[in-house]
Amino acid sequence: MMENKMEERNWKYKITGSWTAVIAVAITTVVSGGFTFWLYTAHDGAFVGLGGLTAFFAIICVLSAYGAMSFKLLVDKDGFYFRTKPGNGRYYRYREICSMWLATDKETDLQQATYCNFETMDGKRSRFLVLDPNLDAVDYMIERVEAVGDSREEDDRDREFVIPGKRKVGGLVIFAMLLLPVLYLILFVWTSMPLILRMIPVAALLVPTVQVFSRGLFFKLKIQKDGFYCRTNPFDGRYYRYGDILDCCLVEAERGTRRHETYYAYYMKFTDRANRTHRVLYDKSLYEREMNELVARIERAKEDEE
Repeated sequence: MMENKMEERNWKYKITGSWTAVIAVAITTVVSGGFTFWLYTAHDGAFVGLGGLTAFFAIICVLSAYGAMSFKLLVDKDGFYFRTKPGNGRYYRYREICSMWLATDKETDLQQATYCNFETMDGKRSRFLVLDPNLDAVDYMIERVEAVGDSREEDDRDREFVIPGKRKVGGLVIFAMLLLPVLYLILFVWTSMPLILRMIPVAALLVPTVQVFSRGLFFKLKIQKDGFYCRTNPFDGRYYRYGDILDCCLVEAERGTRRHETYYAYYMKFTDRANRTHRVLYDKSLYEREMNELVARIERAKEDEE
């Protein structure tokens, strides 16, 4: 009933989910499914591995379609209605929003993903992908939030920020389960290869999977007044005082090239008093502001010592 009332309001902007990605994944699923069926009719055991990959694509397609159908953003002069799935829609007044900003993630040389991030007064943070046709609506929202916030200026120098790992690892679990048939084929079906050679692709698949799980479950970065706590795996958690950092910077690095497109990763590189260099990966589209603040606090601590 609440959503029906929301629809009846005189909204300045109405934004719904995009189906472009859904269509692309659907086409990939159909093509992969066709090859899987062809391998099955040819009695080729490789259909098991490709079938698992097809099932993964199908799950992504269903989830993408669910997200496209569920997403809704309705904007007026007093606030906005935001929904990412049925039942979680909520109307936010601009005075309830602590901050709202745009962040751009350079995924490839040809593509940049722009997100709108907003944080409520109770510390809850949300974001959504912004397409070019929706920039006017987002700019309007940011202007309204900033206009309301001018009367409650907040000093971020002493504020605590927490950057967690990816807590929702359900997708990773599904991927790991679908990976098992591929590993089974490599180890026990393709027996003509020596065991040592079969272990190489197994390690190539397992190592990055374990790394992703570790980052999702154990990563934590807590930015505090006098220092920060950093943990990237179960065993390296440590608190660093800002004055103990000799050097730091934010780095945009090439992650690899595929099909003539260069992909990028973002991390903070810092050196501690023991002259050890550390790298902390982060999601630029979501935590660019926090990482800039962390570097700024380290720089201020160095200036205070001088």
